[in-house]
Amino acid sequence: MRKLLRANFSRLWRDKIFLLSAAIMFVMGAALPVIHYMDNLNNDAGWTPDSMTFAFAFFVPILLSLMTALFVGCEYSDGTMRNKLIVGHRRSNIYLANLIVCIVAGGLLCMAYLLPHTCFALALLGSFEAKLQTVLLYAGLNFALTVAFSALFVLIAMLCQSKAHTVAGCILLVFALLFAGIRITATLNEPEYFQAYSYTENGVTVSEDAERNPNYPTGTKRQIYEFLQDFTPGGQVIQLANMDTENPALLALYNGIILLAATGCGLIAFRRKDLK
Repeated sequence: MRKLLRANFSRLWRDKIFLLSAAIMFVMGAALPVIHYMDNLNNDAGWTPDSMTFAFAFFVPILLSLMTALFVGCEYSDGTMRNKLIVGHRRSNIYLANLIVCIVAGGLLCMAYLLPHTCFALALLGSFEAKLQTVLLYAGLNFALTVAFSALFVLIAMLCQSKAHTVAGCILLVFALLFAGIRITATLNEPEYFQAYSYTENGVTVSEDAERNPNYPTGTKRQIYEFLQDFTPGGQVIQLANMDTENPALLALYNGIILLAATGCGLIAFRRKDLK
């Protein structure tokens, strides 16, 4: 395992996609506070460090999906996977070594955004409105979510020998999860009632009473949507980016379940996989 990790990390530090992704996150993290500072000066927009500190929850999974697909996919296309098996490395160790390096890569992408954003935001926009414990809690939850995403991407990458199919699968998965999270959140945010209003038509004032919104989920349906919002990575992205979750412990638990389930299924399938 040690040799596998050493080789993987050696590749990671020279991986162009990872370095480019880290650079993108760094520039984005440094630029947003400056843009918000100028917006505050010109329009009194009221931006604070809290506003976009965890916006990387949207961007890191997208970049990580591409990096993981190409990083692991190269092992099949370049024959590295075959060579590792020939020299006697266990399949489980190969799988876990790739998972660990992708988790670390995801954490570094988060830090590449978080460090410059925090420094510039504190200097230009003032202190956080949230308590330090809250900021650290959401930082930890974002890293836990990145781990869950990494486990899903590695599962696809390790079981698909075509690099093109791996890239397509990882990217489709992350966008499907994000769109599902947006849809679930939008449904839960539907107002229960449409407010009463009045208008004038042909000189006559017409008043409409408040009406119940037929799209507002209730009962069991609402409970299912709330569970999906907390359990699915896409639903968590929305909550963490906005620093708006009522169940931080549940989110961490669900990320652990996703990690264990994806890794367990991946290990079992990879051991039985017929590698060409």
